[in-house]
Amino acid sequence: MISVKKYLDDWDDLRSRGRLTLEAYLGALEALESAVGAMAAGEGQQFLRELRVILAYLRADPSPANVKRSRADLEQAIKALVEVINQRELEYLEIIRIMADAGATMAQTGAAHGKELRQIAGKVESITHLDSIVEVRRQLVAHMDELRSMAERVQEESAAKAREWERELASAREKLRATAVLAETDSLTGLGNRRRAESAVEEGIANGEALSVLLLDLDNFKAVNDAHGHAQGDSLLKAFVNSVRRCLRDSDLMCRWGGDEFVAIMYGATLEAAQDVVERIRSQAFGEFVLERAGTSAIVYVGASIGAVAHRPNESASELLERADQMMYEEKARSQRSAARAGDHR
Repeated sequence: MISVKKYLDDWDDLRSRGRLTLEAYLGALEALESAVGAMAAGEGQQFLRELRVILAYLRADPSPANVKRSRADLEQAIKALVEVINQRELEYLEIIRIMADAGATMAQTGAAHGKELRQIAGKVESITHLDSIVEVRRQLVAHMDELRSMAERVQEESAAKAREWERELASAREKLRATAVLAETDSLTGLGNRRRAESAVEEGIANGEALSVLLLDLDNFKAVNDAHGHAQGDSLLKAFVNSVRRCLRDSDLMCRWGGDEFVAIMYGATLEAAQDVVERIRSQAFGEFVLERAGTSAIVYVGASIGAVAHRPNESASELLERADQMMYEEKARSQRSAARAGDHR
């Protein structure tokens, strides 16, 4: 016959071992909770929530049914955690590949930092040999910061270089513009030269507006050079230019055609308007000019023959200028005939 006392002792022993087993089981779950809590947010957080639910209902009711239930819940939670970790590992490997490629590409394009960038790319590739996903994440973040910092430096240096290039380009453009202006400027008078006059006439014709041209040739200018010297002749040309320019409109362009010949391009001007300007030049710009030389002065009279023409439909720039030149020489011939007749009468 079984002793009641022995039965009770065995029961107490069984209960004690069950309690110890349960406490060990709960302790293991709590240790797992602590370990998972150390994982970065993401992979372990869902598992941690499920584990805390298991611990809560076991602490509240450590019945055999709940212990059995906890085993099934724990297996399911661990399975889900493993799947998440495996997926994260694949994602990290792809991130590592992209970062390594980015580092290598930057190394090729950023020659000044090529060695440093290749070193970072090598570090990123070495992460693939790590077993701990937490360490993988930590190193990925660190190397990502390195790459970002390097990219910012490369970008700043590139921007500085781009600004330097832009300054050099602007300087080159300005020099080119100055050279172009110089190539179309008469050094003595500061007016546009023959090239500038021809291009201006072409531009005026292309605009399709009214356009008139005056061609001026000083009378007897060679005699001034012969009698007073070329320096005085140059001074006279500049003084005459200033007088003529005061007779032109602000929109008109005066250029030196060559020697003692000048051309005025009058944009938007009809032949009548051009002839009005011719009369103004004759009345206000022609006349006596004083030449100073070695403490002495001489007075010379300056006049000019002027050919005034307006652009005709389908007429080219060269044809227009040729007509102006012809009109000017016709005017000069008439003046010379008039001067000869006047001499005969005397």
